[in-house]
Amino acid sequence: MTPALAESVLAFDFPEADAARIEELNLRANEGELTGEEEAELEAYVNINDLLAYWQSKARQILQQPE
Repeated sequence: MTPALAESVLAFDFPEADAARIEELNLRANEGELTGEEEAELEAYVNINDLLAYWQSKARQILQQPE
């Protein structure tokens, strides 16, 4: 991964609409009100977030290396 790509990966985040949906699903989950479809949707968001966190961790490692 090049430093430029690493910087781009660090800039990735969920769009505002998705972040709002995640918050809504988390609130419903905490209240025990998720449907099966919503539970699957939230799980997909969690999986994507975990993958993004992994790649952002790798990107930070790349940017900390001396050139």
